Amino acid sequence: MTDLPVYSVLNCLQWSEEESERILSDSEIPTEIAVVFFKMNQGVSVSEGIPDLLDELSDFGECVRIQPDPREPGSGAIDASDFLLVAIIPSDTRRSFQDLFQRPFIGRASYGFSKDRIEIRRVLESQGMEMLPVEEPKPEELLTQAKSFMLEKEDANEEGAIDKMGLHATDEQKLSVTAPKGFRCSGVHAGVKKTRRDVGLLVSDFPCVCAGRFTQNRFLSPAVRVTKEHLGKGNVQAVICNSGNANAATGSRGMKDAKKMTRIAAKELGLQADQVLVCSTGIIGTFLPMTKIKTGIQEAAKSLATGEDERMIEAIMTTDIRLKAAVRRLTVDGREVVIGGIAKGSGMIHPNMATMHAYITTDAQVNHEALDRALGDAVSESFNALSVDGDTSTSDSVLIFANGQSDTEEITLDHPSYSSFRSQLKQVCIDLARQMARDGEGAEHLVRIVCQGAANTEDAREVGRTLATSLLVKTAVFGKDANWGRIIAAIGRTQASFDPDQVRVWIADQLLFEKGMAAKYDEATVEAGMAEEEVEIRVDLGEGKAEMTVYTCDLSYDYVRINAEYHT
Repeated sequence: MTDLPVYSVLNCLQWSEEESERILSDSEIPTEIAVVFFKMNQGVSVSEGIPDLLDELSDFGECVRIQPDPREPGSGAIDASDFLLVAIIPSDTRRSFQDLFQRPFIGRASYGFSKDRIEIRRVLESQGMEMLPVEEPKPEELLTQAKSFMLEKEDANEEGAIDKMGLHATDEQKLSVTAPKGFRCSGVHAGVKKTRRDVGLLVSDFPCVCAGRFTQNRFLSPAVRVTKEHLGKGNVQAVICNSGNANAATGSRGMKDAKKMTRIAAKELGLQADQVLVCSTGIIGTFLPMTKIKTGIQEAAKSLATGEDERMIEAIMTTDIRLKAAVRRLTVDGREVVIGGIAKGSGMIHPNMATMHAYITTDAQVNHEALDRALGDAVSESFNALSVDGDTSTSDSVLIFANGQSDTEEITLDHPSYSSFRSQLKQVCIDLARQMARDGEGAEHLVRIVCQGAANTEDAREVGRTLATSLLVKTAVFGKDANWGRIIAAIGRTQASFDPDQVRVWIADQLLFEKGMAAKYDEATVEAGMAEEEVEIRVDLGEGKAEMTVYTCDLSYDYVRINAEYHT
C-alpha cells in the first residue's frame, strides 16, 4: 500500500523541537519525508530485525522517529508487533526505502511520502513547537487515529478513527469565516456522530444580502429546498448546519425537520425562522435525531464566538481529513474589505457541486445583483470546475453572506471595485476547491487539469471535466504512470473541436504527445514530477484561445475502502 496521508500522521504525534528542526532542514540533495506503518509477523525477534533495517536505512536516509524504539530500554518494543517510522530520504530513493520492508519478518506495510515542506511546516508549527517530552502512544493506539491510514479494517459505522485524530488549526482556519466584521460561529457535538462535532452555527450580527448556488441533482434534500425558499425572502442572518445525517430522501418528515431546525435556531438568536438558512450533510435516507439536534442548536447558540472557526469547520466535516478555510482582502473606498470562507467535501464531488458545503462571509456592502453574479462567476471557475469521483449528491450548497459592516459605498455591477471584489471572491472559492481536491477520499495527489487552445470555453470545460472523471487517468496518476494514451483516449470521446495531429499533452511540465504520436521525454523526470503532491496535466487542442482549469485528485485503493465501508 502507498496511501498514508503524511500530514495526518504528523498531526497525530507530538514532536520535539529537535525532531521538528530535522524534518524541516534544507538539503542540497532533494529530500522528502517518508512515513511507514509496518506489522511484524509473529515469532520474530524485534531486537534482531529492526536494528538491521535501521542500519540499512542509514546508508541513504535518516530515521527521525521509530515508535516504539527497540534501541531504548523499557520502550516496550520487544513485545510490540506494530511500528511507526518517520524518515528523511533522498527523493530518488523511494523504491529502496520501500524495499527495506519487503522482508520475511514484516507482514505488511503502508507508506506515505511528501516533499511539501511548506505544508509540513504548517502542521508542525500548529502544534506550537514547544519543548515537551515526547510521550510514545502504543502503536495500536496510533493505528486508530486516522481512518485513511488504518492497517486494520474498521467497522464502517465506527467514526472513532477520524474522531480521535488531532485537527490542528492554522491561524487562517481559526479566523476565516469570522474574519469579516460582525460574524460569529460555533460548532458542538450533539450526538449525531459518535464523538466529533456535528452541529454548526454561523451568524451575522447584522442583516445580510445573501446569495447561493446549489447541487443540480434532482433529488434535492429538504435543507436545500428550505434554504432556497428563505433566500428568496431576503434579510438573512444565519445558517444552521449539521453533519452525519443529510436529511435527504426523508419525505414530508424531512421537510418538517429542516424547517424546525430554522425555528429552533431563530428562537435562540432572536430572529424570524426565514432569516435562518439550513444545511445538512451525511448519510442519505435516515431521519434526523431531532432531540439531539435541538440540544445541539441551543448549545451552539450559547457558544458563538469570533476566531474559533475550526469548530464550525469540524462540525460540517464528514469523511474529510483536513480543515478547509480561505481568506482574501481588498481595498474599497480606502477601507479594508474582508472575504472569508470555509468548506467541507472530500468525496462524491463533481461539477454542478456535490457533497460539499461552503459558507462565505464578507463585510463588504454589496447589492444583491452584484453579489449573485460574482458568486455565480466564482462557482463556475472553482466548485463547478472540481471533480473527485464524478458523482453528485443531494444536499450541496454554497452560500455567501454580505453584512456591509466595512462601511464602504455599496458595490454594484458598475462600481469601480466590483471587478476586484469578484476576483478576490473567486480566489477564495478556488482556494477552497483546491483544498477539497487535495482532500479527496484516499487521495495522494491534487491534480490540476489545464485545457488550453480550445475553440471556446465550453470545449475547454468538456475536455477538462472528461479527464477529471476518467477512472483510467485518475488511477494512472495514483500509480505515477505517464500514460498519455489514456489522456488522448479520453479527449477523443469528447465533442470538442480539434485536429488530432494538432493536440499536445504535457504531464508535470514534460511534453509527452504531439503531432499525433509520442514526443521524446525522460521517463524518470516525468515520474519524479508525478510524485509531487500536486500534478498538472496540460492539454493544448490547437484550435483557439479559450482555456479552462479543472481540479481533481487521483483514485487510490483507499477510496474504494472508504466508500465501500460508508453506509448510505
